[in-house]
Parts: sequence; C-alpha cells; structure tokens
Amino acid sequence: MEKRPKIISVSNQKGGVGKTTTTINLATAMVSFNKKILIVDLDPQANATTGLGFSSRNLDFSIYDVLSQQVTTEQVILKTQTSNLDLLPSNIALTGAEIELVTAFSREQRLQRALANALEAYDIILIDCPPALGLLTVNAFVVAKEILVPIQCEYYALEGLGQLLNTVRLVQQNLNKDLNIAGIIMTLSLIHISEPTRP
Repeated sequence: MEKRPKIISVSNQKGGVGKTTTTINLATAMVSFNKKILIVDLDPQANATTGLGFSSRNLDFSIYDVLSQQVTTEQVILKTQTSNLDLLPSNIALTGAEIELVTAFSREQRLQRALANALEAYDIILIDCPPALGLLTVNAFVVAKEILVPIQCEYYALEGLGQLLNTVRLVQQNLNKDLNIAGIIMTLSLIHISEPTRP
C-alpha cells in the first residue's frame, strides 16, 4: 500500500498573520518526534525559503518550475540544516503562475500532480500558502486533507474568515470532499501591561 503523508495547508488570505512562522515552527516541532517533513513554499514572497536559510534569488529551480512542468519535484527539493526537514522553495517567479494557470488544463490539480512522486518520502507535508484565495491557494486545498488558519487576536481579523470558509466549502463540494479545517491558531496576541499605580 502506498504511503500517504498527512498534508496540511497553513492558510489565511490576510498577510502578516504568522503563516510562515507557524509553518516553520510546526515543522521543527514535528521533526523532533522523528517525522520526515517537507515544507512547500507556495508564496511568491518566499518567506519560508529565506526563513530556512536559502536565498530566493539564487535558486536554480523553484516550485514555479514544478507547477509549469519544466522540472520534477525531486529536482527542486532542498535539504535544510535541520535533519529530516526538506523544502520545496519559492521565488518571485511564482507570481506569474496565477496568470498562467488560468488557461491551464486541470489547473486546480497542478500541485497535487507535482507532489505525487514525493509522497512516499515524507510523513507530513506543510504548505505555506500565499496571502490570497487565488489559484495557488486552491491548489493547496485540493492536495491537502487539513487546513490550519493562523489568525490575529482582533475583531477585524474575523471579517476575512468568512471568505476563507466559503472557499473551503466550494473546494469541498467540487474538488476535495476530504478537506477539513483542523483548527484556528491564535497569533500575534497583544498583551496590554498597565503602568503600576502610584501609592
């Protein structure tokens, strides 16, 4: 029987909520439990790539080349300095993928097909999604079984959550009935410390 890793998308259409930090920290924690982890950097800003010590400007290939079917996933994956933690890196070229995928055949399944040959090598695959609900994020939702949603601890952060949930429902109905939201992770909590009162 083919080994199937747990695939988790870390997603929120709002930027700066801690998606990349959550992804890298989760991966590091999972490695400590002897799990083989792959981080997929699906964000053109490439913060996960740089956060793991690689220059996004000096890559021979990136996930863009995989999605455009120029190279295989195995040719692009990089080993990080952390044992059992690998990276499928990104760079600014991925920005063009959203436009190019619009007319592509089976455009929502590009990432699913790209990862197919790499599944047996990993226990868990974490996908760091871009801060948008476009085709790249839909590709992540199609291949994933679970979504983690980092969210700021403030009222206005809830406004975009409804749009995310609606996108998840559409993907469940049409592309991936097994997709579920695993949880919401509260990030960037603001703690107000008042000054001590004078006697």
